[in-house]
Amino acid sequence: MNKIFSFLILLTLCFSLYSCIEYKEVEVIDVSDIRVKSLTTSAVEIEFKMQVNNPNNYKISVVDSDLELFIKNEKIGSAKIQDKIVLPKKSNKKHTIVVETGLSDMLSGAIPVLIGLMFDKNIELQVKGDIKARAKQLSKSFPVDFKERVEL
Repeated sequence: MNKIFSFLILLTLCFSLYSCIEYKEVEVIDVSDIRVKSLTTSAVEIEFKMQVNNPNNYKISVVDSDLELFIKNEKIGSAKIQDKIVLPKKSNKKHTIVVETGLSDMLSGAIPVLIGLMFDKNIELQVKGDIKARAKQLSKSFPVDFKERVEL
């Protein structure tokens, strides 16, 4: 009888804790206001607004990013999100995100593409990859892929 009672308490506790950490999918609603913040031979900084819906009852922090930056369909290099981003619980709002690729992350073919941009008024820009987020003890990656023509 004592074992059954202990099992029922454990089972009730498990169900109670499960409801606390129930995860609902975070959704990227829109990417807008994309602009080249800085463009030099040593780094490229891209700033954009990303509307994200977090339907969960807890905040989610973006902890890492593994992104690739493309200009004119040419891979420029690997890029990282510069600032810490926190998605408040039960939110659907726009976040300003700055992505940077430094000289050490640029591919050797990137320099001619960047030099060629001096004569362009606008470019086709693509950011593609994964963003890793964490809430409580759970981690989840979600894909990012957008392409847009941007004024220089």
